[in-house]
Amino acid sequence: MFDNLSSWAVRLPLHNKVLLTLATCVLVGEIAFRRFAPRSRAYRKWTAAFQFVGKVWTAVILAIIYFASVSIVGIAMRLLGKDPLDRGLRPEPTFWRVHEPNPLGPAAAARHQF
Repeated sequence: MFDNLSSWAVRLPLHNKVLLTLATCVLVGEIAFRRFAPRSRAYRKWTAAFQFVGKVWTAVILAIIYFASVSIVGIAMRLLGKDPLDRGLRPEPTFWRVHEPNPLGPAAAARHQF
């Protein structure tokens, strides 16, 4: 088993070896802190550093997901020729849009606006 693992590790590119070593050191450090010094100041700083990294990566990943989803929807709407905001102001006598009245009546519509 260890022969297969060592031969697999030897064949890895250098950057993967570095990342694997770093991940292993972080894992061992976390286990050691939790086991031997869970209330120490060093462990609090260790945790704060990784929480900061987590907040940064969360923001980056959410920004990428938001940009990708909004741009995909925007491109699809443009290709289909849809404009849900009706931004094309064509010359008309009035720009008022007639809306359907609420089928529940005005009193119920006031109570259930959303």
